[in-house]
Amino acid sequence: MKAKNQIIYITAIVLLFTSCKKFLDQTPVSTPTDETTWKTEGDANAGVAASYSLLRAAYNASIAYYSYGDLISGEFTSAEDASFKNVLNIQWGAAVQASFTYDPLLKLRTYTPFYTTVAQSNRSLSYIAAMPVTAFTGDNTTAQTAAKNRYLGEAYFTRAFTYFTMCRVWGDVPLVLENTDATVTQQYARSPQATVLKQAIADVTKATQYLNWKDNTSTDRAVRADKGAAYALLAHIYSWMGDYDSCNAACDAVINSGSYTLMSAANFMDIYKGQSQESIFEIAQNTIGESNDANAYYSLSGSTLTTPYNQRTVPAWVIDDGKINTLYTDTNDVRLKKAFVRISSGSTAFYECVKYTNIQNVNGNANYQVSLNNIIIFRLADIELLKAEALCAKSAPDYGTALSLVNKVRAARNVAAITGVTGTDLLQTVSDERGRELFLEGHRFYDLVRLERNNHQQQFDNISQGEFAAGKYYWPLDPTLFINNAKLTQTTFWVGKVMN
Repeated sequence: MKAKNQIIYITAIVLLFTSCKKFLDQTPVSTPTDETTWKTEGDANAGVAASYSLLRAAYNASIAYYSYGDLISGEFTSAEDASFKNVLNIQWGAAVQASFTYDPLLKLRTYTPFYTTVAQSNRSLSYIAAMPVTAFTGDNTTAQTAAKNRYLGEAYFTRAFTYFTMCRVWGDVPLVLENTDATVTQQYARSPQATVLKQAIADVTKATQYLNWKDNTSTDRAVRADKGAAYALLAHIYSWMGDYDSCNAACDAVINSGSYTLMSAANFMDIYKGQSQESIFEIAQNTIGESNDANAYYSLSGSTLTTPYNQRTVPAWVIDDGKINTLYTDTNDVRLKKAFVRISSGSTAFYECVKYTNIQNVNGNANYQVSLNNIIIFRLADIELLKAEALCAKSAPDYGTALSLVNKVRAARNVAAITGVTGTDLLQTVSDERGRELFLEGHRFYDLVRLERNNHQQQFDNISQGEFAAGKYYWPLDPTLFINNAKLTQTTFWVGKVMN
């Protein structure tokens, strides 16, 4: 493989997947070269599969998905590891030796894994576009073109999703769209977040045109992007930008499609088994080949669970009891009754979230266990409640419909309806409901950022109103990223605050 665009010194080995076995559950065969691949539909499938696989690796590194979205949101009071404690307390500029490449804080400040996903998406878009339609399955040119476009749609989706992820974490980031044979000296400056998100919207809009709605017969349902996933992503991008009229329209596309159903109270925990009828998009890791070490210190299960799921008696990440008691005031709420257990260690009691307990012994060996829970990215309740937020914050608010959406989700969770809340106060109510519904699902921190932008009330323990206005909620770049890229600048708030 020739050298690709370098954000920093990136050497990405892309895994090759065959099309006849389960998507994303493959053994690496070789490092494909552009000269010998991109000839058949199987090659296109392999290229797209690699993007999903690299995205999973980026999110699994230092529990990134939940570290960015939950650990820093006030859901937890403490973290055992010193680096995760700095993450939780938003001391993101703490010193980390450059040689400590394993350190969670260094990894979370480094965007390299996400750019490997971008690079692979760019490769897929470039080479699949150049493939003849005759390389794809179909009885006629129209069917073959649709097959080709489906892969292009997925590549547009993964690129847009990855850039959206980076924008929410770092704000301005380098925008790399070309698939060139750039030398390792090529450098990129940070592009304005608005420019990057504009490109993400253009990409995901193309994805909505190329992809179909959910295919319930497919074993890859929800773990590959479809039209619903694209519209859900579009809704979240618009909400982050504060364009709630467009967010509302994108939410409607998902909801009115009829492709998804809220899980009943009795089956609520089935969501976390993966690929439920409520799920819109997930990061697959529900097979041995996709999973991670359930007992690893730097894994979600290793950090949040205790015996009998692992050998811990106290979670490494301790949930805030007060937060649980504040959020879940209805004892009939299945989100409390089924997703949390109360555990004791000596004289101390803790809440433990048991959404992610799909742990399996490998070959019957209890000393080698893997966590098989997919990362649930978008699901219908999320979009219903995001629409409620949009209805409260858009140019012409519709508070009545917003409250009805909140109560629709609550009814599905066996919780009494909320009454008597209207006007601007309803925005807080919607945010609270999202906190209950999506606890430890990677959304809470971003929800609170949007809420503070909208109602201008301080939401964080470790970010003051002044610091929020100065952009403290965006992460700093790790100093190692500047070694090979002189065009990079530090995140504005963190200039002079990141210790080497």
